[in-house]
Amino acid sequence: MLDELPLELLTLIAQSLPTSSLRALSCVSFRFYSALVPEIYRDLAFCALSEWALNVLNINSFFLRHGSLRASSYLQHTKNLHIEAPIHLARFNRCAYYSIFRTASLSRCSSTLGASNNATAHEQFLCDITDQLQLVFARLKPNSLYAFRWRLGTCMPMGVLDQGGYLSRHQKSLARLSLVTDGTCPHAWSHLDGLSELSCLKELEWEGIQHSAEIDSLQQCIRQNWSHLTSLSVGFVSTSNDITLCRDILGLRWPIPTLRGGPPALPRLSTLLLSKVTLPSNLSPGDSLIFLNLRVLKLRDCPNQLQLLGSMSRCQKALRLEQFEACFDFQLHHQVRDFSALVDFLLSFHGLRHLHLRLFNFPSSESRMKDAIQHHQPTLETFIYHERQLASLDDDGLFEEVRDVPPAWFPHLPTIVDPHKVTGLALCATPSATELCLQSVNTHTKLQLLHLRFSGPERIHRNIRQEILAHLYERQTDSPHVDSLGHCGNAHLSLPSSECEYDSLFDDYFETLPGDDTVAQDASMVCSPRHTEAEEFLSFAEWAFGPCGIPSLQVLAFGDFSHEERYQEQQFLVRRLDPALACGQNGVARCFSDNNRGGPFFVPAVMSDTWTWDGLSFDGPQFLSACPGGGLMESPYEM
Repeated sequence: MLDELPLELLTLIAQSLPTSSLRALSCVSFRFYSALVPEIYRDLAFCALSEWALNVLNINSFFLRHGSLRASSYLQHTKNLHIEAPIHLARFNRCAYYSIFRTASLSRCSSTLGASNNATAHEQFLCDITDQLQLVFARLKPNSLYAFRWRLGTCMPMGVLDQGGYLSRHQKSLARLSLVTDGTCPHAWSHLDGLSELSCLKELEWEGIQHSAEIDSLQQCIRQNWSHLTSLSVGFVSTSNDITLCRDILGLRWPIPTLRGGPPALPRLSTLLLSKVTLPSNLSPGDSLIFLNLRVLKLRDCPNQLQLLGSMSRCQKALRLEQFEACFDFQLHHQVRDFSALVDFLLSFHGLRHLHLRLFNFPSSESRMKDAIQHHQPTLETFIYHERQLASLDDDGLFEEVRDVPPAWFPHLPTIVDPHKVTGLALCATPSATELCLQSVNTHTKLQLLHLRFSGPERIHRNIRQEILAHLYERQTDSPHVDSLGHCGNAHLSLPSSECEYDSLFDDYFETLPGDDTVAQDASMVCSPRHTEAEEFLSFAEWAFGPCGIPSLQVLAFGDFSHEERYQEQQFLVRRLDPALACGQNGVARCFSDNNRGGPFFVPAVMSDTWTWDGLSFDGPQFLSACPGGGLMESPYEM
């Protein structure tokens, strides 16, 4: 029946399906194949699988797998091209130091193998990446790219964004550009002088800026696109003390001829993210137009952050913000005296839909924060509050360390945010305290995603994921309805076939256990005190997804999701399992519920699977990664 649908309708259906479903559907018939291939390869990502070999992209394997002719035809449909790599441990000096010399490159410049000259090794590293990128660029349609994302975390290689490079010559209609470069590299800043040749950009993101030449390239690019730029994200590796830098980036000092009281330098800018950028402490009437017209404002560890917010709250023109995110350390910036500036800012306007805060050493005496949050209660849809305070490590108070703490007003949460409005909630609190807090409103809330946050570095020595999986295995083997493989005997309680990836998450773990003795040893870990946290989380998940829990809840997250999978061992994600949809390929299911309550109620989930986020009214992955701990790229002197 689907095969008889008009091509236009098939295309609309394809746009709402995940890539895995599109690939399966394209095998049904030649008509499906012709209609769906453009959608499958509209978004295409090439990556370095290891951050210790950043010049080994999977581009060659793409051509080997599909063949040159077919790969070329697929690339003709690409609109959004991504080049990426993990950024977990290697957060600085990623160029050349984290690479291997591939065999394909040795014939041209074999003398660089083991070379002591860092500049030569760096040049060879970039040449190696360029050779691979050219295989892709040569097969793209001219002016076909809508978005280009460079998330390799290295310097930009030659021939891409330098003057006369591929993007500036052959993809002039590019509308979205996202860059993550290595500002800590001593050879950075080169091959970026072609940014100013891109004149159709609507969204610009650049993380990892450090050098003055990079700043000049950024300013020229913004000036070239000032009239139509809608979204701007700028992140520095380390804090810049140049107080005029923000004005230069935002064009507040450009000689653009505008009438007095006319449009701002960036008239269409609605989204602004600044990280480690020194902000203007006072806004002139001309400066304020840019900030007051914003719909989304995100400030992460920016000097003068509170002064800017205080200046904005005193402006006579009403703010139009719908989303506000702030990460700030009150102790780091000793010049800050007006601690109430953040509260005054939040009280100065109405209509905020998304409020995301990560505050370090926020004065505990500042009780007005509760009033500021409650001020936006009628419109607030997602709320994140992550507080960290200096805590004594000994009775005498001689040693202190910054730790996650629940907010003082946490017991009164149901009266501070509207349970009928909030769909996304993230807080630093124990699972048991959260259950106690939400029990009074669990059946009346519209909560879809709940995130129990903690800072990954605090538990970097622990594998939270493995601890929880060990508990799940322990519960499965104790169940009278579970066989030796950990499967439920009830055939109707099974995983959807499209969700077999979740079973593999457990299979991968069990395969690492060589024998019954090791299984018993791993299961015995649940008796140790530190593993009571995993047991507490699972008990909370059983309540939350169970018949006495939160009916609207779809996803429960635990841990630190900063910068995607940087803290993958300190995070765990579960999703509600609808028994009506439980019909797995093997007719079996994993039991993740209390044996006396029935079930199963939930399954482990993965960030990359679109099924995880089905039914959510907002962007789940973006919500989990908001207010990250630390920068994506970091200076070795600030880590």
